Amino acid sequence: MPPMHERIINDLILKERQLWTALTSADPAHAVNKLCSPTANFLFPNKDILALNGDESGKADKKNEEKLQEVLAPPFHRFDDFSLMDVRTMVIDLMAGSLTYRVSAYRGKKEYNATGSTTWAQGSDGEWRVVVHQETLL
Repeated sequence: MPPMHERIINDLILKERQLWTALTSADPAHAVNKLCSPTANFLFPNKDILALNGDESGKADKKNEEKLQEVLAPPFHRFDDFSLMDVRTMVIDLMAGSLTYRVSAYRGKKEYNATGSTTWAQGSDGEWRVVVHQETLL
């Protein structure tokens, strides 16, 4: 059995790939929602900060949820393929970690290059969920 930190790192990399698979699909909202904590925040290029379901106090905020669903509505990123490079993981503790990386994605001849960072937290159910996700165009 690999050491605990190695297992956490492997789990986080797997989850990040699942997140990007969802983000690059034609209709990402459902899959992204499943990967997120109830108050996840997203920082996409040229967009306001978006919260999944809650405000900073953790209370449900329908307005933010609707904004995020609008942003994730087709055709969100919708790429044919993506590649994560220079992936760096940081285990914060046994139930939290962060990844930083460069991402290249393609749709036809259109290319998307950015840096990204996602912080994940493990819930009491053992599932890793997005706390904060950010992309910065290069």
